[in-house]
Amino acid sequence: MEKKIIVAIDGSTHSDNSLSYIIKLFAQEEESRFHLASWVTNMATIMPTIADSKNSLIPNVGQNKKEVVTRRYLNQALRQLKDAGIDSERIETSIELSGGAIADSIQHQAEKELADAIIIGRRGLKGITEMLMGSVSATLFRRCHSTPLWIIDGEIEHKDFLVPVDGTIFSLLAIDHLAHILKNREDIRISLFHCTALFGKKSNCKPELFYDNWDKEWCDTYLSGKDCLFNGPKQLLLEAGIPESNIQILPEKTDLEEGHGIVREAKIQKCGTVVLGRRGAKIAKGLFGGVSDRTIKQAQNMALWIVG
Repeated sequence: MEKKIIVAIDGSTHSDNSLSYIIKLFAQEEESRFHLASWVTNMATIMPTIADSKNSLIPNVGQNKKEVVTRRYLNQALRQLKDAGIDSERIETSIELSGGAIADSIQHQAEKELADAIIIGRRGLKGITEMLMGSVSATLFRRCHSTPLWIIDGEIEHKDFLVPVDGTIFSLLAIDHLAHILKNREDIRISLFHCTALFGKKSNCKPELFYDNWDKEWCDTYLSGKDCLFNGPKQLLLEAGIPESNIQILPEKTDLEEGHGIVREAKIQKCGTVVLGRRGAKIAKGLFGGVSDRTIKQAQNMALWIVG
């Protein structure tokens, strides 16, 4: 089944990191298709909150010249993917017009195209700095719940995946997305991991909560019992053609807080990507935010797939 991924391009090292990540994971994966897109506004630069002015060559020019510069960066990105062996039939490029709210424009484009994911590089700003300065990746993270968001922080060295599981519909939907994207892949190791906060509640499974998404018999079989946190996720991966030898169930651990434990375990296991399910925008996340919020603020040189 074809998978379509929208890739935000702005000529910075951060979008270059996204392209390198694509090449590492999907150069030989024929079913993956990539839409390389840049957004031109009436403002001074293209995607100004993504591109780092120290690394970007985009000048302060008029609208027509901005589009020329943008096209040059898109052509460079296209050439980079083609040089890595990705056939041109798997790639399209476009310059999209935006009224200034770049994150909203990217989200709208993804929804219009029914994209499987949005991939975007980020500057690595953390905490209060990011809150004050803002960024397209941060805004997309807050607002984009309908399309999975892949955030690339720095250079990703390892191909393998870590997937935190907790017995909720959100973590299983994240596994379902991963199974779709990596269907029949035999070259990637996937580690299933459960981390409990030091003063957190013990996770448990309730199969009836999943009946609207999966068959009742399937839910009762794989989402109940002693190992329910892992059986359902593992079964979804197996049904997607991922070899059992490539699926690893890690020992459960306790950490001061889950986000720190997840990032730490990903580094221990040499996993370049963490796949996180998250609750809907209207669900309360507590004083310090949800696990996905805290994890994304701590991750460096790592890719995070955020699945709403």
